Amino acid sequence: MDFELPKEDDPRRLEVRVWFETRPRPSGRELAEAGYATPHWPHPWGLGADAETQLIIDEEMKRAQVTPPALVNPAAINNCAQSLLTHGTDAQRERFLLPALACEEIWCMLFSEPAGGSDLGSLRTTARREGDHYVVTGQKIWTSLAHKSKVGVLVARTDPTAPKHAGLSQFLIDMDAPGITVRPIIDMSGNENEYNEVFLDDVIVPADRLLGREGEGWALSMRQLQTERVALSKPGAIWGAGPSARELIAGLDAIGALEDPLVRDEAARLYIEGEILRLLAYRSLSDRMNAKTPGPEGAIRKMLAAPHGQRVVDLAKRIQGSRGLLNGEGAFPVKNGRRGMFDDWDYAFWFSPAVTLGVGTQEILKNVVAERMLDLPREYDPSARSPWNQSQGGAAAPKPALSAAPAEIAS
Repeated sequence: MDFELPKEDDPRRLEVRVWFETRPRPSGRELAEAGYATPHWPHPWGLGADAETQLIIDEEMKRAQVTPPALVNPAAINNCAQSLLTHGTDAQRERFLLPALACEEIWCMLFSEPAGGSDLGSLRTTARREGDHYVVTGQKIWTSLAHKSKVGVLVARTDPTAPKHAGLSQFLIDMDAPGITVRPIIDMSGNENEYNEVFLDDVIVPADRLLGREGEGWALSMRQLQTERVALSKPGAIWGAGPSARELIAGLDAIGALEDPLVRDEAARLYIEGEILRLLAYRSLSDRMNAKTPGPEGAIRKMLAAPHGQRVVDLAKRIQGSRGLLNGEGAFPVKNGRRGMFDDWDYAFWFSPAVTLGVGTQEILKNVVAERMLDLPREYDPSARSPWNQSQGGAAAPKPALSAAPAEIAS
């Protein structure tokens, strides 16, 4: 079977290439208006392109050394904005979609909470309806890009008398609204550009910012996370981005490291894993071409891709020897035109422990595969059908104080 994309002279490829050649440095607005930010979306937001054409556009964008909008505004383009097509109002689509696709307004996902662990259904942030608005109180943590975001996709509890999953709703909130405080979490790379904790202290959210209907928050969140897991399971080492096993092999070959049989054997295993991930990405492509929505199989891809990426950057770091201990000393040069923060081999290594935790831990993903794909017995949750306010978490839910100590350094 031929797994390669259409050839260089394919008319679709030539059309896209000419567009980029006539616009060597396109703005985010130009990419969005051309449909290249989300080519698979329907008009006017995309091109209604099939998945093969979408991958052609991705390749030509890479050739033109243009940073994909999905890397600049991942929470919107990879995760949440598509929910507006199916559950948003016309006014919400008009207000939010074009600025998001043009990367003029960065989005973040206000999901995880300090007391929630991996159980999103047990979140304590509440949204109380008062006339034409909601009053939101709570705390979120590990929120990527919150410090840069204009829009936050918030999951909050609107009905504390309902079971924990049924009482959740989703909102599009203004991150500059009074009552929102964002604090950075410094990870072990010393970087403050990724994670944050967010405090919401009696934040007023207009009722027309509710996405979908009250009580649909859990279903919306699960669809968004499944979409994200597919997006993050490409061959790039860090959540689908950054260096791949193929680039590792090329780098090792260039410095003669493959002459060592032990390095060569480990590199061969990593190459095979990377090719498996590439073929799984083509399976996802086939699913989209056949109009299949992302399902729990995304958990398999993410479950395989995350530790694979860790192994790729680990071998690259070990091959450096003592030189790898120097700050900013990457194993191989960053390729021309690559501007993503994960394209730096050194930063990718120090960040890599996070990839088996974010967007579902390995343990959670294994449960998803076991219960939803292999049909094994589900883990019993005695609180799943009880009113949330009668559960231990609901009865003890405190109001967070802004005087709380800053989050600990991730390690």
